[in-house]
Amino acid sequence: MRVFKPYLLLLMVLPLRAAVAADAPPTFEEHLRPIFREKCCGCHNPDKKQGGLDLTSYGQTMAGGSSGEVIAPGDVDGSYLWQLASHASEPKMPPQSDRIPGEMLDVLRKWIAGGAIERSGGKPVARKANASLALDASAVLAPQGPAVMPPRLALDVIGHASRPLTITGLAASPNGPLLAVGGREQILLFNTDSLDFLGVLPFPEGDVKTLRFSRNAKLLLGGGGEGAKHGRVVLWDVASATRIGELGDEFDQVLAADIAADQSVVALGGPQKVVRLLRTADGSLDAEIRKHTDWITAVEFSPDGKMLATGDRAGNAFLWETRGAREDGVLKGHAGGISAVAWRGDGAVVATASEDGKIRLWSRRDAAKLKEWEAHPGGVLGIAWLPDGRIASSGRDRKVVIWKGDGGRERELRQHDEIVLRVALTNDGGRLFSGDLLGRLAASKTSDGTAIGDLDTNPPPLKTRVETAELAQRQRIESSRAAAEKAKVASEAMQLAESQMAAARKALEESQAHLEAARTKESEATRELERWKAELEFSRPGR
Repeated sequence: MRVFKPYLLLLMVLPLRAAVAADAPPTFEEHLRPIFREKCCGCHNPDKKQGGLDLTSYGQTMAGGSSGEVIAPGDVDGSYLWQLASHASEPKMPPQSDRIPGEMLDVLRKWIAGGAIERSGGKPVARKANASLALDASAVLAPQGPAVMPPRLALDVIGHASRPLTITGLAASPNGPLLAVGGREQILLFNTDSLDFLGVLPFPEGDVKTLRFSRNAKLLLGGGGEGAKHGRVVLWDVASATRIGELGDEFDQVLAADIAADQSVVALGGPQKVVRLLRTADGSLDAEIRKHTDWITAVEFSPDGKMLATGDRAGNAFLWETRGAREDGVLKGHAGGISAVAWRGDGAVVATASEDGKIRLWSRRDAAKLKEWEAHPGGVLGIAWLPDGRIASSGRDRKVVIWKGDGGRERELRQHDEIVLRVALTNDGGRLFSGDLLGRLAASKTSDGTAIGDLDTNPPPLKTRVETAELAQRQRIESSRAAAEKAKVASEAMQLAESQMAAARKALEESQAHLEAARTKESEATRELERWKAELEFSRPGR
């Protein structure tokens, strides 16, 4: 169990001591131990061990504190001590103070980068190998049985805004062509194959901020509420589209929530900085997590339900054992708020998306960072795993990107006109849905990025749609009638023209016959004239 408390005051007063040779990294005994002993060991010694950290010896320093190791030899950014001291992570150290001078940080940075050498003549500590990023396909948990789809639902919406609302809740079923989209006091359901609007589930609690399907696709979870007033999680049975329970009685909106694989507990969190695990059987409290220092923005259970990943607006992220909510790992390093967490299908890797623009992959086994990359300048906001281990993400750069499992860019999908907040994938990974700040919900193929179409996230009331359809039908009928009348007139004109053409043909034929007869008579007359001329010539005197 790891329980690290933000009391690392050791770097608050690091003096510039023990000159470091330009061509050799610092050592603990010659350069860091004197600093720690003079300024830090008052709180970090064998008797006090504030935060579980003892800095009086090399062995204890390398052992770390209650949160685990604070030094990752050879990996400066992955060392918790460096993250806090350089203000790259929360809680910043020293607390409520400016960052320590750059030359002091430089000594620490060089010592870590040089392999955290104990003393002069010592060897650098070998950097730990990261766990493999290869996807264990045999461990991927997939829903069994036929697709779970709702019955025929009422198509009338509960509310219609002057413009589409920002999409903050978006989830695709893991077993069936079903997409859920959050709105104001309602959840809209769509068919991911046809993009047809299927109906509405009421959410009178307020704005829908988060949506999740259970791992077997039989339940839909919606969380939200009214800002600074109340928050709750609601569960629906998908096959019957019936509301089967409500959990939580928060004093602010629920911003993040998920249900465990066995459906025994729901985890929820929000502005109150507390993650609560509630029993679905009776809504009672199973456990509370109070380690976060800012709004809870992301929670997700592992595929097997045994682990829970959580993140907050300050950039803190943790792994917890579901049973008893015991801390299992600290995901250290993000310099911006955590916007989303997502477990890979086999549960061996968890991804964190952050406002610092990076995506990081972490090992479930030891919470070690496996990979990180710059994904979206300005901030990563949405993230989801494809079944084959690729990753889809969206961000403030208005882009949606598909990444290879190791972080390599594979392709960029359609670009939105606004910040893209959420992404969701169909159970086969073939289609991606992306929702933005202006309420646009776009569908694309993940295979080649082809745009499929947009879904209407702000459908008008059923009465308006019926009236619009009736008007369109009347217009089509009138248009058809007008076209028929024009066709009739054209047909009559054509018939008249054909009749006139027939008469003209007949007159032409008669004229041609007369002409031919005249030509015959002309020919006969010519022959007759020639005969007469010959007779006249013959009858002249003297012949």
